[in-house]
Amino acid sequence: MLRITDARTGETVDAVRARRGLTRVEAHVERDDLSALRVLLVADVLARALELGGTPVATVADPPAALRARADALGIRRAEGERGGAGPALHVLASASGAPEGPAPGRSASEEAAPMDATSMGANSMGSTSMGENSTDPTSTDPTSTDPTPTDTAPAGQGPVIPAPSDADLDGVRIEVAPVSGTADPSLLRMILLAAPRRQSLDLAAADLDGARETLGRWREAVAGWATRPSKPVPEHVRQELRAAWEDDLDVPAVLEVLRRVEHAEDVPDGARFETYAYADRLLGLELTRDIGTQW
Repeated sequence: MLRITDARTGETVDAVRARRGLTRVEAHVERDDLSALRVLLVADVLARALELGGTPVATVADPPAALRARADALGIRRAEGERGGAGPALHVLASASGAPEGPAPGRSASEEAAPMDATSMGANSMGSTSMGENSTDPTSTDPTSTDPTPTDTAPAGQGPVIPAPSDADLDGVRIEVAPVSGTADPSLLRMILLAAPRRQSLDLAAADLDGARETLGRWREAVAGWATRPSKPVPEHVRQELRAAWEDDLDVPAVLEVLRRVEHAEDVPDGARFETYAYADRLLGLELTRDIGTQW
């Protein structure tokens, strides 16, 4: 059962009361910036995690058109439900203590939440990794994009702003996401955001972009190679490690750590490595199987 931190109380609670009951995942975004994009990404991964656990999910969001285009480029699935619809709700929104981009008017940079740098992300955040089950998420899209590099250096207040909901407006668990600042290649952005704990502010200027690029390329090439080997099921202990990671407060960096170990595990055959990466990619949405059949 997925457990998640409710920002209203700081306590970890069951994400859903009934595993088979319809649950709404509502993403609340206030403007078109990378912090809002991160909110949509966390909501997307949360919905994927619930679905992998057998819970039917309706995602809800009403982002500005420009933000929707950026979300499409990251493979974030489009919303399909309505606010206030059937089922309990999980509300994903920007942290109340974090600024969406740079210092807010009248505040110094030192007053903002301290950004997460490359050191705090961990030396292995972009290191070797793997994933798999032989079915990929049919709704995911290629996270690469030819769109201009996302940046949040524009003046505060630029673009549409949607009022943030008050606690009284939220009828369920509240999941907060820390802000993002800086710029990054759109093709690497999903990987970089997933590698960072969602409740820590992230400065993309300090992120290991070259490491992310090398890791994604290596994983996709490895998965394409493993796909040619005899298929083997995901080892049960690996499946349990993956599920334990994402069911523990949606700890995606821990999921990546499991994959990192599987990539070099001597007791895991290549066919099982493929299935493991494909299985995990149903959560991560990194398009790890996209190069299958392109090597020949």
